[in-house]
Amino acid sequence: MLHHLHIKNFAIIENLDMELTSGMTVITGETGAGKSIVIDALDIALGDRADPKMVRHGTDKAEINLSFDIQNIPLAKTWLQDKSLLSENDCIVRRIITREGRSRNFINGTAVTLQQVRELGTLLVHVHGQHQHQSLIRRDEQRYLLDCYGHHQPLLKQAEACYVLWQDTEKKMTQLLGQNQDHSAEITLLTYQIEELKTLALQPGECEALFAEQKQLSASEGMTKTLEVCLARLCEDPAFNLLEQSQLLQRDVEQLHKIYPLDDNLRNLINEATIALGEAEGELQVLSERIEINPERLQTVEHRLNTIHDIARKHKIKVEALHEHQTLLERQLNELENTDIYLEQLQQLSEKQLKEYQIIAEKLTKKRLTAGKKLQKLITGSMQTLGMVGGTFKIIIDAENNPKAHGQDRIEFQVSANPGHPIQPLSKVASGGELARMSLAIQVITAQKDATPTLIFDEVDVGIGGGTAEMIGKLLRKLGQNAQVLCITHLPQVASQGHHHLHIGKTTQNKTTLSNLRFLSEEERIHEIARMVGGLTITEQTIAHAKEMLTCSD
Repeated sequence: MLHHLHIKNFAIIENLDMELTSGMTVITGETGAGKSIVIDALDIALGDRADPKMVRHGTDKAEINLSFDIQNIPLAKTWLQDKSLLSENDCIVRRIITREGRSRNFINGTAVTLQQVRELGTLLVHVHGQHQHQSLIRRDEQRYLLDCYGHHQPLLKQAEACYVLWQDTEKKMTQLLGQNQDHSAEITLLTYQIEELKTLALQPGECEALFAEQKQLSASEGMTKTLEVCLARLCEDPAFNLLEQSQLLQRDVEQLHKIYPLDDNLRNLINEATIALGEAEGELQVLSERIEINPERLQTVEHRLNTIHDIARKHKIKVEALHEHQTLLERQLNELENTDIYLEQLQQLSEKQLKEYQIIAEKLTKKRLTAGKKLQKLITGSMQTLGMVGGTFKIIIDAENNPKAHGQDRIEFQVSANPGHPIQPLSKVASGGELARMSLAIQVITAQKDATPTLIFDEVDVGIGGGTAEMIGKLLRKLGQNAQVLCITHLPQVASQGHHHLHIGKTTQNKTTLSNLRFLSEEERIHEIARMVGGLTITEQTIAHAKEMLTCSD
């Protein structure tokens, strides 16, 4: 439940900080004091669209903080745990709105998206607005209320999942059938492309090998000339023969050594140099014999590389992707050549998926029929206490062979508000007051089955008075025994039924209007009920009447 509320710089609220408890809490105050602003703040904190004009005049941003005790809300705990946002049994939702129109959202101190806040909000709070009866005439809203009452959400999720799979298969079949007209041309093109790639017969690693060979063949002529120069300088050029000069140097040093003994190191160096030059000559000769000048082979290699690159460009892919591309084309050709087989497989899959969907849909229909009987009985009973004695409420459920994500049922709420009047769709009810009372009866009864622990009723009693208003108050009080109920009301009959009473008022300070909210003491509550009963003039009789109303609620 919602146990703490903090609103700062929102509309005419400067700073509101309060603790809330379980049971039925009524919120009253003069028109324009800001009662609905509190509900607006709650809605915005839980994901509604934020208008930057709601930021209080003269300030840069508004902030709303909601603290919930989720100990007894397993769905909310599971949701938070799945998103790694769980913090024991507390959940703090925070939203900041700037005057520039930007907003930031936090759950337990972690920044989150607005969609995530909305998802969590549906598990924590359910707001029943004063214009709920306007949406109640829509069949999708009627179906939603029935499913909420019957706790059909698990089956609805299964039905939706089966429906999505079936629709996906149907879409694939439609696409495949639509492609049949172009199959002949596509098959011809694919066959040609695959044959071209097969003729190319590109081998793994062939391109790399060809590149290396091309580089070597292109450089062979230049390498041969360089080797000729090297050999000439080393041993073939009479004017510049390093090997011969080294041998002559070796002979002269040996002659000198006979006359004058020389250091062994000097003789060794010259000997090693002569030997090294001789070995170098041998290596150069081997290399010279190995290098082949082959212009025909170079031309063949370059032609092969050009062919490979031309085909790669034609298919608009890189050379290294040619093998994978050929596999893809062969698979596409196989699919086109076997369209009839694939269509048959898809048809069988579609029939299987539809059958699975229909099994779920039939279970959903049975549960709706059961829940509908119970709900129409409860609402018919509630009508007798809401000024529609003898009225009847029915829920018509017709199973249709028209699969939808929410099942195959056509659901319609029908009502006869007075004895002798024909039963007709709720959308045909002429009286706005009757529709409002019907809406309230449905809201209160379905709320008793609501999984959310905090229920907010925002002036849902508009257009109701007298004994009917008292019965509404008692229904809401009874509802507050099992859930946290916040109820904004203008009716003393409803306000007197609350377990707790909040009063919202407004004051003017320095030409600025501010709103404030506080719990009333027993004495203050008597005077507030009296004000609601008697208006501007509060007499002893009005006070006595207020006391009597509060006594009757205990």
